[in-house]
Amino acid sequence: MTAPFTLTRHRAAGGSLRAAIRRDGALYDAAGLLGDPALAEIPALLERLASLADAILTARGTPLPPQRPEVPVPGSVALFCAAANFSDHMLAMAAKLGIQPEPDPRTLDVKPYHFLKPARQCLAPDGASIALPTHAALIDWEVELAAVIGRPARNVSPARALDHVAGYLVANDLSARDRGLMKRVNVPDGSLFRTDFIGMKAFDGACPVSTDIVPAAFVPDPQALEMDLSVNGTERQHSSTARMIFTVAEQIAQLSTRLTLMPGDLVLTGTPAGTGAESDTFLKAGDVITCRIGGIGTLTTRIG
Repeated sequence: MTAPFTLTRHRAAGGSLRAAIRRDGALYDAAGLLGDPALAEIPALLERLASLADAILTARGTPLPPQRPEVPVPGSVALFCAAANFSDHMLAMAAKLGIQPEPDPRTLDVKPYHFLKPARQCLAPDGASIALPTHAALIDWEVELAAVIGRPARNVSPARALDHVAGYLVANDLSARDRGLMKRVNVPDGSLFRTDFIGMKAFDGACPVSTDIVPAAFVPDPQALEMDLSVNGTERQHSSTARMIFTVAEQIAQLSTRLTLMPGDLVLTGTPAGTGAESDTFLKAGDVITCRIGGIGTLTTRIG
């Protein structure tokens, strides 16, 4: 299904980033198209999306000139990432690390588990060139479906959680594996210094995302999307969101028991098997990563 319209941001003449609508191949300033200055900010557009859908489809306006891709949400949003949510990835990583595979979290009544990335530093647009961090050498890829929050969510049930999702993006959760559990051999297993989560997950450009938010109304089932990732044209990951341990709705519901999710916040929902860590294959300068999720879009990143 091709979305009748998508949401993104464009760079105005003065350099500011404003909410934009892509429709029929043309890009429009959202506030100008809909006649409401408050819609210049993407969180405001996301929060009112359901009531604006008809107007977005019919409003007349002047298209913007061609623009380079921009990150569709501001750096002020929160960026939540599932630590593990595909059993095949968990099994492959356990084998690589030489540890016992974990049992199905559901059998232990374990809830979805997330960590944070700082959005201002980590978000990068489609087509970006990401510099290899100087503090690490083993940089890995992870294709993920990102849910974009549209309405504040606090203590919502799984049955109602998707009502708070405005749309979806493709994301690549880049990771510095040698700052995690794999190589810190001089640190005791029980030490709080065993894992450098900032070093592993939060370097500059560590979360490229696709340009256009596909509204949730045009995604019939977020648990039925094909996803794949290639490096230099060679397929490395191929799976489906149907194989998630916890659904998108369950993840959002759990996060909402901890804090209020706000419009524009992103929830990255996990990656399947096929990461570089599983085969000791890591990114190097010049590599091109292409992530694709059916019905959502494509994301291309070059390693600089």
